[in-house]
Amino acid sequence: MGTFSKIFGLGDKELQKKADKLLLKLGKALQSASAKLHVCADDWLDGRMEHLDDLEEEIIDIERKADSIKDELFEKIFSKKAYLPQQTQDRHRLVTLMDGVIDAAEDAVRMMLVGRNYRPPKEIQEIAERCWICTDLLQDAVKYLFSDFEKSVEITLKIDKVREDARDIQFRLLNKLFNEKEFSPVEVTLFRAISERILRVAITSEETGDFIRALAVTHL
Repeated sequence: MGTFSKIFGLGDKELQKKADKLLLKLGKALQSASAKLHVCADDWLDGRMEHLDDLEEEIIDIERKADSIKDELFEKIFSKKAYLPQQTQDRHRLVTLMDGVIDAAEDAVRMMLVGRNYRPPKEIQEIAERCWICTDLLQDAVKYLFSDFEKSVEITLKIDKVREDARDIQFRLLNKLFNEKEFSPVEVTLFRAISERILRVAITSEETGDFIRALAVTHL
């Protein structure tokens, strides 16, 4: 199979090289943001509260830097006709989806800190772990876009399976929240909201993987 660089090879080569580097940086950022989410869930579950504020600041910083990368791609590369119109549209969509993963991770962490005074069920941590795996796979899928499109597509299929696992865990949590008496109404509302936000990281990772596969179908 071809590669992302070959598929989008027409246009300004220097700007395209810069775009490739920025896209890889965005891939690292989304994996880093999800890793912070995973650590935050671990610490919250284990009662290690002293680092939660630091983790929140760190993930906010990651999100802000990711926005800067996105803005640079949009304003200094895509707007300069580095690619043909359809190619620019595809790149724009991919960047937007990747940025959405980071936004979802930040949102989940900030919501967890809202509920820091409540002890979470273990399923919260388990969903966060699956999200971390999804973003780790997605980072690899983005990386292989530039060397082996077929391998990139294969990796995205693994994301689907991990997201399914995360969703199953969330339904198990919902069943526990609504059918067991150990949780107060406030806890039911809180843990449901937090689990949905965490799961969103896996869902947006899957959506990004789906788009990568759509690129393969469209262009190869």
